Amino acid sequence: MAEGNKNIQFKRVLTLKYLIAFGLAYLAPTVVFNYYGIITKLSGGMMTLVYIITTVVLIFTAYSYTRMVKAYPIAGSAYTYVRRAVNPTVGFMTGWVMLLDYLLLPMICYLLIGVYMNETFPQVPVWVWVVIVMLIGAVINIVGVKTAAVVDSVIVTAQILFTIAFVVLCVVFVSNGHSSGSLLMSSAIFNPTTFDPANMMWAASILACSFLGFDAVSTLAEETKDPGQTISKAILIIVIGAGAMFAVVSYFSQIAWPEAYKDIVNEDAGIFELLPMLGGDVFQTIFLITDNLASFVCAMAGLAAVSRILFGMGRDGMLPKKIFGTLSKRFQTPVNNIIITSLIALTAVFYSDNLLGAASLVSFGALIGFTLVNYSVIGHYFIRGKKRSGGDAVRYLILPLIGMVLCIALWFSIDTSAKTLGGIWVVIGIIVLAAMTKGFKVQPRDMDLSEEQDEVAAG
Repeated sequence: MAEGNKNIQFKRVLTLKYLIAFGLAYLAPTVVFNYYGIITKLSGGMMTLVYIITTVVLIFTAYSYTRMVKAYPIAGSAYTYVRRAVNPTVGFMTGWVMLLDYLLLPMICYLLIGVYMNETFPQVPVWVWVVIVMLIGAVINIVGVKTAAVVDSVIVTAQILFTIAFVVLCVVFVSNGHSSGSLLMSSAIFNPTTFDPANMMWAASILACSFLGFDAVSTLAEETKDPGQTISKAILIIVIGAGAMFAVVSYFSQIAWPEAYKDIVNEDAGIFELLPMLGGDVFQTIFLITDNLASFVCAMAGLAAVSRILFGMGRDGMLPKKIFGTLSKRFQTPVNNIIITSLIALTAVFYSDNLLGAASLVSFGALIGFTLVNYSVIGHYFIRGKKRSGGDAVRYLILPLIGMVLCIALWFSIDTSAKTLGGIWVVIGIIVLAAMTKGFKVQPRDMDLSEEQDEVAAG
């Protein structure tokens, strides 16, 4: 495994455009199509409204991320922010629940690719495809995140082009008198006859995980030029831009098939019932190719993000430093962590019957992490920094408090099975923490922040 020491640092090579490409790759623009059937049925044909609600909720959390990345422009994301602003114990548990999301994402992406490719080439087993894409993803991440970002840019562009084509076909389809026959349909946004507040919140809690790209961007702080400014801009652009794109695509999908919420046969693959109406088998094939590419770059982005979270926890001594807290001398990337995460993703071949169970946990961890990041703004600025007068009270208390309340509301809307499985993961984390702290007799080791900031600035 890779060697490393405290003098080896990340290379600051990333700019705003690469961060945006990385974040979009992580959330995958075509994910809106994967959720089409489920959310259309659950929301009673108001997928657009669900995305608007989710985006509004996450804008508050994105704002909190921009405040914390300015305070702590270092690797670790939510784990680092909560650890520094609250305390090391809560920080560890934040990192632990967020790890669930990042560890599962590459596994799910690789499994989806394996299943789709096996359907196209049944003579090649699923596990072969999983191994192939895992090796390619690991190599790209080991060579360097900028290389991964260039690949991300190309494939994200393909996804956006497909999305534009989808909207155009919907416009042509409807303009030719099919389906609603009108490009303006208020019920595609709000339909009082099918509106159910509980179902809308449940749907929004599911969609929250499709915005994780903005959190992933914050893990690249030590590889970004002027991270405080650059990452803050990238986070807001990703959340607002992705939210607007998802809402627009959802709207046109609803007007192209207004009765879909009643007529979809298989909600898990609902998009495959809509695409043939718009562009026939050819357009459906293009979607399969594009979506597989999206899954691949999403997995790569997930590997990059989780390897840096593990690096932050290893460097702080929360995990074995010799394994997790080192960088490769040759590549200046956390090779050990990339290899470990890739091996975990390889277990996708054993979880083909439990994909939905694993995917349901993503929102569980994400919303807990988002809630605590919002609180970390209050802890760092309002409580410790005593920034309490005038506009500071709005910026550092009211806005993050609104973010906390909204995230908690979405968390309570998650289905019971996800909460149960997530709770088991939390218990495992508590056991690990107890072992590390000798039965909670000592606090997890903290770092001298001023020393770390000096090292970051020197990079």
